[in-house]
Amino acid sequence: MPIVLISESLMLRSTVADGRILRDRQLCGFCVRMNPRKRAFKVATSVGGKQFRMILGYWPLMSVDEARAKALEILRECRAGRTPSKAVAVALPTLREALIAYGVAKSIKASSQKRYDSILRTHFGDWLDRSVVDLGGQAFSEHCHGFAQSKGAALVEVGRGLVSSLVRYVNAVHGLQLESPFDRLSDAGLMPERSQPRARVLQVGDLPAWREAVDKLGERQRDFLLLTLYTGLRRNECRELQRQQIDLAGGVLSIAMTKNGKPHSLPITPMMREILERRCLGLEVGDELFKGVSAEHVHSMAMRLGAPRFMLHDLRKLVATVGEKLGLGDAVLRRILNHTAPKGDVLHRHYVGLSEADVAGGLMQIQEALVGLMRNAHQGV
Repeated sequence: MPIVLISESLMLRSTVADGRILRDRQLCGFCVRMNPRKRAFKVATSVGGKQFRMILGYWPLMSVDEARAKALEILRECRAGRTPSKAVAVALPTLREALIAYGVAKSIKASSQKRYDSILRTHFGDWLDRSVVDLGGQAFSEHCHGFAQSKGAALVEVGRGLVSSLVRYVNAVHGLQLESPFDRLSDAGLMPERSQPRARVLQVGDLPAWREAVDKLGERQRDFLLLTLYTGLRRNECRELQRQQIDLAGGVLSIAMTKNGKPHSLPITPMMREILERRCLGLEVGDELFKGVSAEHVHSMAMRLGAPRFMLHDLRKLVATVGEKLGLGDAVLRRILNHTAPKGDVLHRHYVGLSEADVAGGLMQIQEALVGLMRNAHQGV
């Protein structure tokens, strides 16, 4: 067995995942097994001439310092000739601790982690500081039933997905066999209907009035809405754009972190360049292009100035609609919108790969059509 200094740094950077055991050079008998799905802290020693093995916990739910301290207690017992009780060896996390560890293990974005934390605090607060074992109890099942029956379909779906993912995670990491209450409720037919995609509110015929109202906004708010329309970017992707993501010389806009986890980039067309040059003027690396713009309220500001009712996501849907009417292929539209092809579509999911240059022409066609529609509601696409 390799002898190393077991540390948080080692656990973070190590790529070992073949089941080998690494022994600690500081504390004899303390070790960690590096499995593909989890990393188990263990004590491996002898008591009275007989081998003794005990699992202490699993990283990252248990830190290296916590595991080493627990190993020291166990090893003292062993060296005194007493066999420690295995029943108390593994300390299970609370729901709050499990959420933190889950976020680290899955590399969840800070914004998503904040949202998940808010959902648990608001709707499952009584269980946050209780052991994850309690998630398998009758009281938690009854609470989930009440949650599913009293909240909106969209919120229920998010809550169900979060709780079920956490249950699967602690089962895998801690060797538990908990069942998500939401799965049992679904099997019994006690879950509400799943939420349906929201219909587009802003229609093509509304675009002239929409543009007239947008032009009355402040320059930064106007530029934000127009860039969102021209690119089809998701709300936060556009709102959080920073100077270093805009390569004016190379003509590429880049987004490293996206909803589907895939980096995204778009060619900078002439219409986009006019906006981006204005917004990037005088900015340093790390500065936001739309600092001070509220993605939550900018649509309300436009509606107060006469815009038809709309949601920011409508602008993204219009890009897809106009692109479809222009006859652009699915691969081009998916590349522009950073959509992932269905699992069964092996061709587009694994083989077809388009660059910024490949979709530049299609994106410009969409933008030119949108500009024409904003001038004249009756102009055909």
